[in-house]
Amino acid sequence: MTAKHVVVIGAGFSGVAAAAALVRRKNGPRVTLIERGRFGPGLAYSTNDQHHLLNVRASNMSAYADKPEDFAHWLKSKTGAEPTAFATRQRYGQYAETVLKRAQRARMFGGFQRLRDEAIACRPGSGWWQVTTASGKTLEANAVVLALGNQSVSHPSIFVEAGIEPIEPWDAKGLQRIGRGDVLLIGAGLTMIDVALSLADKSRIKTIYALSRRGLTPRMHLDPPMPAPSTPLQLPQNLSDALHEFRREVRAMAERGEPWQLAVDRMRSVTPSLWRALPLAAQQRFLRHLRVWWDVHRHRAAPEIAAKAQALHESGRLRVLAGEIVSVTKTGKTFEVYHRQRGSMVRHRLDVSAIVNCTGGNPDLTRSTDILISQLIGEGIARPHPNGYGFDLDENARVIGMSGVAQPGVYAIGPITQGAFWESTAVPEIRARSAAIAEQF
Repeated sequence: MTAKHVVVIGAGFSGVAAAAALVRRKNGPRVTLIERGRFGPGLAYSTNDQHHLLNVRASNMSAYADKPEDFAHWLKSKTGAEPTAFATRQRYGQYAETVLKRAQRARMFGGFQRLRDEAIACRPGSGWWQVTTASGKTLEANAVVLALGNQSVSHPSIFVEAGIEPIEPWDAKGLQRIGRGDVLLIGAGLTMIDVALSLADKSRIKTIYALSRRGLTPRMHLDPPMPAPSTPLQLPQNLSDALHEFRREVRAMAERGEPWQLAVDRMRSVTPSLWRALPLAAQQRFLRHLRVWWDVHRHRAAPEIAAKAQALHESGRLRVLAGEIVSVTKTGKTFEVYHRQRGSMVRHRLDVSAIVNCTGGNPDLTRSTDILISQLIGEGIARPHPNGYGFDLDENARVIGMSGVAQPGVYAIGPITQGAFWESTAVPEIRARSAAIAEQF
């Protein structure tokens, strides 16, 4: 190889942002973007349902680290919406396609290629990497960026043992086929709200139950918005001390008339460094006990979405339950579900026409069905993070092999980096990571 060549595997938003950052580099490398499905929107932004909104305002959704207003300007030109608006996920998928088209125009005389295929292997050569695809192609590259997105939903073992496969939340056809009656949603996060709003439009759907261990639902974004103080919130490295200090700061802010949302926002820029400083045992403790609290306060719902969900709740059409499923049986076209409320041994019965798994992708890569991930881990090129979330990575997002050494030239971005950086799945973090990787070339 003469000119440097980077292969980006995955063309959802993470892959598009990485490819765009690479092609915008002066005298940057050749880029090949591999995707087996649709280029640009990925799973997250492929929905056509207008109920599904972003959970971040337009002003903070640019794909470019050095052009933070890009999406807001693009959205205003298309719809007239203000930067404070929460755009539809479908609209953001169109923006991702626009970013990809710009990347192609920037290299209209070559140097950027889309390849509709599936990467099934990535192996080291002598100073380069060899990527093999399902169609039999072999690509040699100086570097590889793994932008593999969220992994498949993993169904709770109680459903697997019963031979019952719940509907996945983005299976539009599956949701459309749901018959008359009540519906059970497993999980109570933002995905649950999206599905509940979609189903509530259908008159044949009666009560929508949402069941999670704690029954906690996402909090709402400030309305109107307020900018967070420019000073990051500095916390001790010990997890318990950090939690106590954070609570003290929230109380102090409340006394000053400042909302708690600003305290969470002040942590955003320092969260990766705080996370990496935590010992493994503390990370695991956070994941067991604090993650759900973090999720509902950090990943908030757009005000209009929160209002619709609250209206469903007040009308009785949406009921959020805290507890666990103890048995499930299919009887004809319906499901008989028994669950226990949190803190109780009493079993309650639900008869529902459908069950939708809204718990999200499985972060444990040892359980992934992705051929490439299995190959990378199986051959020791990469290893799962010890906390069970994504790949183990160094501070520059290079994958760490079974030997404990970072692989030169193999980077990861997006959800598969959550175990290493925690704050890594939102657009602002993805674009910053894309820019940092591109600077290596």
